[in-house]
Amino acid sequence: MSALLGQAVLAVWNDVDPVTEADYNAWYQREHVPERLAVPGMRRARRYRAVEGSPRYAAFYEAATLDVLTSGAYRTQLANPTEWTRRAMRGIRLMQRGLCTVISDAGHGTGGAATFVRLRPDDELAMRSWIHDDVQPTLLSRPDVVAVHTWAIVPGEPASETTTSLSADVVARPIHWVLAVETIDVAAADGVRTVVSGLDPQKHGAAEADFDPSYQLLFVASVMA
Repeated sequence: MSALLGQAVLAVWNDVDPVTEADYNAWYQREHVPERLAVPGMRRARRYRAVEGSPRYAAFYEAATLDVLTSGAYRTQLANPTEWTRRAMRGIRLMQRGLCTVISDAGHGTGGAATFVRLRPDDELAMRSWIHDDVQPTLLSRPDVVAVHTWAIVPGEPASETTTSLSADVVARPIHWVLAVETIDVAAADGVRTVVSGLDPQKHGAAEADFDPSYQLLFVASVMA
C-alpha cells in the first residue's frame, strides 16, 4: 500500500538562527506552506522538528510528478520570493535540500514521528535490492513503524532568487538517497536507526550511511481534492 501522494518529493532539512527562529516558524506555517500547496500538482506538505540534534527542522512536499518541481508555477515562485521569504532565508544556518524521485513507498498512513537515513550509493542496483528485499519488509513488520519511503536526488536543479537569498555563511550539504521512516512516536524512531544500522548498509551497496536524529511531526497540510 502506498503512503505518499505522488511520484516526486521536495525534501528539505535546515538549522535556523535562534534569534530569527520564531519569525521563521511563523513564515513557514502562514506563508510558505500555503504558497507551495497552491502550485498545481503539489499534494501534501509535512514539517518536523528534531527532539535534539541537527538538522533541527525537516520538511517534505509530495508532488504528483517530478515536472511539478522542475517547471511551471513552482519555478515561478522560486524566481519571485516574497520579502518575508527573503528575510526567512537569511536566518538559515544549515541547508540540505533536493528534488527527489520516489524509488519505493509503502505503509499505512502518516506517523507522528520520523527519522531519516542518508545513503550515498556505491552500487545502486545492490542498494535497491537491499531496500526492497530486506530493509522495507523488516521495518514494516514492526508494529510501531507506519511507513517506509526511499527517495533519490535528481541532480542539476538550477539556482533561483529564493535559494540565493540564503546568508553567505550558510552551510550547504548535499543529499543523495534518503530512507525516510515514519513511526508512531519518537521512541520508535530511535529504534529504527538501530535496526537499519544492524542491516549493515555498507555491505549492500552504500558507500556512506548517515543517520538523522528523531523528529516529531509538527503539522501536515494537504490539498483538498
